[in-house]
Amino acid sequence: MNANPPTVLAAFDPHAFRYGASHAPLGETIVIVAVLVAMAAASALAVRHARRREHRQRRMSDQWQALSVMGELCPAGWQARVTVYGCGAPLPDDAPADARAAPLTPVELEWKKFDGQSGTIAVARRLWAPSIGSALQAMAEDRRTDLVLEQIEQAADSRVPLPIQSDTRSSRKRR
Repeated sequence: MNANPPTVLAAFDPHAFRYGASHAPLGETIVIVAVLVAMAAASALAVRHARRREHRQRRMSDQWQALSVMGELCPAGWQARVTVYGCGAPLPDDAPADARAAPLTPVELEWKKFDGQSGTIAVARRLWAPSIGSALQAMAEDRRTDLVLEQIEQAADSRVPLPIQSDTRSSRKRR
């Protein structure tokens, strides 16, 4: 029997080890730089996707979600009426041309936002969509747009023009 165990480690070649004093071959440098660029690009894409995902508004999946969203957007109350026209049903005269030419049955949605103080109708809109879900989505997006426009108008109205001030340096020179 062989009394000596097999050697597991290979012999160390001190000339092959660089100790950081010499430069890496060009091929290794190119591979390292390519890997770093790929990792940076992947990180940038991941961050971009995460940011877009946060800011993206989710589509409404059902009427209960539409009730919730519109309740938040119209705290003084709102009302909506959905009309689904069957195949061959006569459409109103003022229906858009694309609703008449649509292969699917068109959906009409009329909605109203009420004023909190008097209970009168503050906003009334009517829209057409190819499905009930897309009509509910369009209603919420329409109200969100109205809300942003209302905030812009309030900010513009709250700005008070500053009075014109005379130049104090010119008045001192005249004295």
